[in-house]
Amino acid sequence: MAVVSGLNAPSDGNLGPHLTLGDFRGTRYPNPFFDLSQQYMPPTIKELFRWCTFYFYNSPLIGSAIKKVSRYPITDLIIEDEHESVRDLWSRIFNDILKIKDRHMEVNLDVHTYGNAFVSLHKPFTRFLICRSCRHPSPIKQWDWRYRAAVYSFAGTCPACHASGDAEVKDVPYRNLRGVRLIRWNPENIHLKFNEYTGRYVYMYSVPSKLRNAIIRGDKDILEDIPMVVLDAIKSRRMIRFDQDNIKHLKATTLAEQDQGWGKPSILHVLKDMFYFYTLRRAQEAIALEHILPFDLIYPMPNGQQDPYMHSDLGSWRQQIEQQIQRHRRDPNFKAVIPIPVGFGRLGGDGKALLLNPEMNYLTQTVVGGMGIPQEFLFGGLNFTGSSISLRTLENDFIQNRSQLLDLTLWIKSKLRAWMNLPDCESLRFSDFRMADDVQRNQQVIGLNAQKKLSDQTMLTELGFDYDQEVKKLIQEIHVANYLADLTAKGAAKTQGEAQIIGTNYSSKIQEIAAKAQQGLQAKGLVPNPMDPNAMGGAQPPGGAGPGAGAGDPALEQGAAPSGAATNPAAEWQGGGAAAGGQAGAAGAGGQPAMDPQGQIQQMVNKWAGQLAKMPPQQAQLTLTALKARSPDLGSQVEQAMKQMQAGPAGAPAGQVDPNMDPLPQKGAPQRMEITGAPA
Repeated sequence: MAVVSGLNAPSDGNLGPHLTLGDFRGTRYPNPFFDLSQQYMPPTIKELFRWCTFYFYNSPLIGSAIKKVSRYPITDLIIEDEHESVRDLWSRIFNDILKIKDRHMEVNLDVHTYGNAFVSLHKPFTRFLICRSCRHPSPIKQWDWRYRAAVYSFAGTCPACHASGDAEVKDVPYRNLRGVRLIRWNPENIHLKFNEYTGRYVYMYSVPSKLRNAIIRGDKDILEDIPMVVLDAIKSRRMIRFDQDNIKHLKATTLAEQDQGWGKPSILHVLKDMFYFYTLRRAQEAIALEHILPFDLIYPMPNGQQDPYMHSDLGSWRQQIEQQIQRHRRDPNFKAVIPIPVGFGRLGGDGKALLLNPEMNYLTQTVVGGMGIPQEFLFGGLNFTGSSISLRTLENDFIQNRSQLLDLTLWIKSKLRAWMNLPDCESLRFSDFRMADDVQRNQQVIGLNAQKKLSDQTMLTELGFDYDQEVKKLIQEIHVANYLADLTAKGAAKTQGEAQIIGTNYSSKIQEIAAKAQQGLQAKGLVPNPMDPNAMGGAQPPGGAGPGAGAGDPALEQGAAPSGAATNPAAEWQGGGAAAGGQAGAAGAGGQPAMDPQGQIQQMVNKWAGQLAKMPPQQAQLTLTALKARSPDLGSQVEQAMKQMQAGPAGAPAGQVDPNMDPLPQKGAPQRMEITGAPA
């Protein structure tokens, strides 16, 4: 970068004015627009880069400001694709292998410090040495090799034929993502050609002297994997030209001037202010060293007409004063008594009044503002409103910087895809960058959407979300939720059905166990058999000669059992009684009409319920369980009738038995005239 000439440039053809400090002829500042710091301005862009490096590392103000603006706009990288495997692949590449957030931070440091960042992608390779005798290629690590800097060649002992001598070099690339590296190039070593008419860039690289010396010295750690093009460039003493597709140039915006191919750093605007700042800083140091610590002087004072300098021994006086000072240091409460008055004077100690803090604070604000950074961003307290011009300007700078970083990331992705033949993802983007004061606006957007004044698409877009992607995700989540609900419902139905089956099986087993227990008690004679005609005072169940025929049945008292009467009591009750076998309405013996089958069943139920109600509760329960095991329908009707008897008639107290209930039958068969009332 050349120095621009002033209005009154000298006629000797120089671009800049004559500002030699040692030349006091004429005016010290020949151009009124220039000052003392003008002579220290860097004459070239490479010299400017050196000053930028110096200020970044030595100025706490510039260094911290650049780090903050470099770190603040970097957010997480979001990879979007419908296939989870593709998202996981690129997430592993960018986050685990390349550490893309750290690389973005480093690239931003270069952009804000130098105004330029040069990035390329290193692909791994293995260096083979080929023996000139047996032509056997082997990795360089298997050779006992050395680098001959005089002839720029590799020599060593072949591991196959053990021949010694020079060897040919062949670099074989291999596909391994773990070996991929993102390389940042020092702008001082980059030479740039820019065609102003076509806008085409040509990038060249000169090997720095430090690397050249290490190669000539034969450093094996460097020579094992440094590309051969570097060794050839050192050998031929030429620069390396980059392929346009293999280097990425990020630069700050600049004017259309003679160095417009290069980006200009923000430090350029404050170079003169930094010169003035360091001048005040040096003065501040001198004031601090000279005037902060006071220097006290002690001297004897005259007393009346007696001059101590003429009538006193000043040597002994000095010795006595020094002793008094030492005793005072040992004992601060010591009181000294001296015959001659003592005076003292103080030099210095006024450094605080001479310090240049206000001027340096002013320059600090000037430097931060000159770099385009609000001072609240650096020192805290950034409480601007969302419509502040400073905030919006800073946000636009960050957004432009993020677009450059995203372009770099897409360039890296395309290079890796072509090299490794990887599947492409749908899109790459950063999580949205928002300034802190946008919270109020976001709340307004959400409120308008809740009032149906703003669409969901506008709201999501304003909040930084992709509407189409969010709709797809919602559809996928609904499908997943429905699938889970279907699985839950089917699982609950299956569990309920299995529980019912298990409950039914256990109920059957409980009935079987109760029946067996009843039979055991009946066999021991502890509980009467409900199907035994003599078990309950000779009463038989109604329906004929089979068990359950009760007394008082007019149809059965004549000895005319219905045709087809079942001998199995359960079959008899389930079939609707002995008279239900197609004999309904038939006349009984003696010409008396047969009772209705439904009435017979109800009469049987009442008799059983009355008999069980008079038994002890435990015995009645066992008898009822056995009856329900043999005839579930009859047992249920008897149980219901028992509950009605225990409840009593309407208006009667609970537990009172119906007074109209027939009494238990007497033991043995009753007399005919007792039932019918006719003589025998």
